[in-house]
Amino acid sequence: MLSFWLAELVGKSLFSDRLFRIGASALLSFFLVFFLLPVFIKYLKKKGAIAEFNEANSTPIFGGVLLILTVLFSSLCFSGMNGYSISSLTIMVLYFLVGFIDDWVKIKNKKLFLEGKLDKKSYQEKTDGISAMKRLVCYFIFSLIVCAFTYIYTPQMTTNLTIPFIKPSLWYPALPVVVYILLMSFVTTATANGANFTDGLDTLISVPIICSCIFIGSVAYASGNFVVSSHLLLPYLPGVDELVPICSAICGAILAYLWYNCPPAQIYLGDSGSIGLGGAIGLMFVLIKAEFFLPLICIIFLTEALSVVIQIGCFKFTRKFFSDHQGRRVFKRAPIHHHFVIRGIEKYGSEESSKSKVTWKFHIVSVVALIVGALVFFKIR
Repeated sequence: MLSFWLAELVGKSLFSDRLFRIGASALLSFFLVFFLLPVFIKYLKKKGAIAEFNEANSTPIFGGVLLILTVLFSSLCFSGMNGYSISSLTIMVLYFLVGFIDDWVKIKNKKLFLEGKLDKKSYQEKTDGISAMKRLVCYFIFSLIVCAFTYIYTPQMTTNLTIPFIKPSLWYPALPVVVYILLMSFVTTATANGANFTDGLDTLISVPIICSCIFIGSVAYASGNFVVSSHLLLPYLPGVDELVPICSAICGAILAYLWYNCPPAQIYLGDSGSIGLGGAIGLMFVLIKAEFFLPLICIIFLTEALSVVIQIGCFKFTRKFFSDHQGRRVFKRAPIHHHFVIRGIEKYGSEESSKSKVTWKFHIVSVVALIVGALVFFKIR
């Protein structure tokens, strides 16, 4: 919004130009996080905002607070406000609040345990903050409300689905409104949950987020332009290109975060950041009509979430139906990145080396998935 005001004030169309706004949003987000994060880290350490017991060597977990606020500010400055952008920012903030409360409860329970006000058993039961079921319920309720309002107050929005490998001119099926809103809510919730599971090693979640935003931004830019979308055989979605400055703001913030989070990490994203950004990414995938491509582009999020579901499901099933009532596990530990870390320790004998290799290999998978997904989405029809 600030950029449009500047364009009117000085009479220069540069400030309202789409490409200028995309770059400016990324740069503003990057430099805000880059210069503010060291101060924020010192403040969090002073306040004891860490979830571990060894406070002298621990890392704060509220990094997502600064990133979300920065992305929100940059987006409000350089993105035009319409149904697409408002809904994406709203879901990001609502999911961020759920994650923030979750992180805050973890820290509070740790302090109560250290003060002797919480026994060991009670602490172990509450060590994950808000229960997984309560978080999922909050995700789904928030996404239902936001998705319903998005559909109602975005006149150009349709319930059509883009089918992989098929031109919209040949087959562009439309779902009933209620089913489509439920689909939007499910995709948003699932992506946020997957992103939360991925945030388990230093920088692990960073590249998947950047790759997702590059894909979303590219599709939104093309779909929001009638000429480009017609040339690429994409559905024309007027106004959806206002998501691009939001995506560039996220990329800028994550790049600055990486500067301070390269191993050893100085600050963790925490649930507030991973859930907030994951929810925004999930909703934006639906808004650009690329929900069927999310499992490919966000393959890391999907794999992490599925590994947890498989691990828990297998353990409960075998404990109930096997004669010895001993639960079996598919992975050494879930989410799956922990499984590979443990295998790496057995192979290399070094935990740090194993974590580094797992993180970099996951990053490579994310980049390859982005290339394959972009190739299929834009050219193979």
